[in-house]
Amino acid sequence: MTKDTRPYFTLTNEYPRHRKIRTLSDKAFRLHVELIADCNEAQSDGKFTKHELNMRGTKAGKELIDAGLVEERDGSYELHDYLIHQHSKKQIQDYKTNKAGAGAFGAHTRHHAKKGVFEIGCAHCQEARAG
Repeated sequence: MTKDTRPYFTLTNEYPRHRKIRTLSDKAFRLHVELIADCNEAQSDGKFTKHELNMRGTKAGKELIDAGLVEERDGSYELHDYLIHQHSKKQIQDYKTNKAGAGAFGAHTRHHAKKGVFEIGCAHCQEARAG
């Protein structure tokens, strides 16, 4: 089976039972999860707008602020401790860069090095010949 390569965020098994989470209304609970997903997808390091905070209604957004799950900072909002629990924009970009480089090297190894093929347009072939 192929590994799932879609972007993801992390929730622990105890997330729904956490003292700040378990008392939330259904709308606020869903909003919190959606904000985590949206921030991960946007690579915003947990920051978002007032419009996003209120996408499930102002009551749900206020609930997250009152529970200490969202903090207002200079007219914008951010998820409390987002970078402790989720990957930062830099970590995501570094992962993508390393994965892309590893994929290119893997293709070079499979299609060139193991078959004794030198491909003039392949940077890895060029490095191997120079080295």
